[in-house]
Amino acid sequence: MTRKRIIAAALLASAATAAMHVRLAPPVPAALTGSAADGPIPLPEPGRGVSPFATVAVGRQVAVGDVDLPASEASGLAASRRFPGVFYWLRDGGGATAQRPRAALWAIKVDADGNSHPVRRGENFPFAGVFDAANGDWEDIVLDDDDNLWIGDIGANDCKTQQHLFKTLEPDPDTDDPFVVVAKYPLAFPDPAPGCRTRNAEAMLWLDGELYIFAKALHSPLYRVELPAGRGDDAQLEPLGQFAAAANRISVSTLSDDRTRLTLAGHALYWVFTTDPALQGDDLLRDAMTRQPVYVGRFPQPNGRSAAVEGGSYLPGSHDVLFVAEDKRIFLLPDSGGPGSPGGPVGPGGPGAASGPGDRR
Repeated sequence: MTRKRIIAAALLASAATAAMHVRLAPPVPAALTGSAADGPIPLPEPGRGVSPFATVAVGRQVAVGDVDLPASEASGLAASRRFPGVFYWLRDGGGATAQRPRAALWAIKVDADGNSHPVRRGENFPFAGVFDAANGDWEDIVLDDDDNLWIGDIGANDCKTQQHLFKTLEPDPDTDDPFVVVAKYPLAFPDPAPGCRTRNAEAMLWLDGELYIFAKALHSPLYRVELPAGRGDDAQLEPLGQFAAAANRISVSTLSDDRTRLTLAGHALYWVFTTDPALQGDDLLRDAMTRQPVYVGRFPQPNGRSAAVEGGSYLPGSHDVLFVAEDKRIFLLPDSGGPGSPGGPVGPGGPGAASGPGDRR
């Protein structure tokens, strides 16, 4: 029996005795690749996995991947405040079916121990449609200070596609109510490359009443969104600078609730920066951009292929980070206590020395 089948069997056995929840399996060391002759593979205790604050060797299993999402090309992840434990994710542009739509937001409910619980009538991964919002190339989703969800239709692999921001109301995820768009803002980057109309982007961040977008480029240039007075007028982007570190072509950005850590991620790597919680908005981010990451890690790459991580969020009130990937995998990176914990920063020769994935998929 293969390793994956053994783990799947263990999960099914656990589900038979647990009350309606699925365990997001903790990290499994790469050395545990046994066959049926080796007997059952022991799963580590919860919380004993590799953390974003430990040195991560290339190719080492660092995250959860045994409970898959029901649809591919997950992109974006945002934690609800009104409904504790609920996270929303979306799919980027492409083909769709009635069972796997694109113009929809999907939900997952995860507790602090990494258990996935039903969200709606026994469903662990329900979705609800988004009215009046075409999915050109949705890439990220963020929650604002008033609990509205913002969808970033900001992908532009051809550097010419019209991009949009959609502001939506959050329904109760336990119902079939759709997400209603209350505002739509076209936008374009002010500094495209020659021959282009805009820049490709995949990551957004809401901070202190402002929306920020990162261009998917070298050193991940950052822009603040200037929203217009009219709900259908064009939004403007104000350049704020770029990272001094080689945090390149990111697809994920997330800030911890205590405002002390900013995690960025690309398809293959993630970077953890410390931030000054006394600073606000632009100042906090500009300060972070001058710093070097305190830890750098690499997501597992089965068969040498990147997981293509495109969504991530800190778990509310913690330093644990949840990621979703285009290949359906879910990654949970538990905190080991922050700076001073076992492990240490990756040096110049570590995984962070490699550049991120390309600007275009």
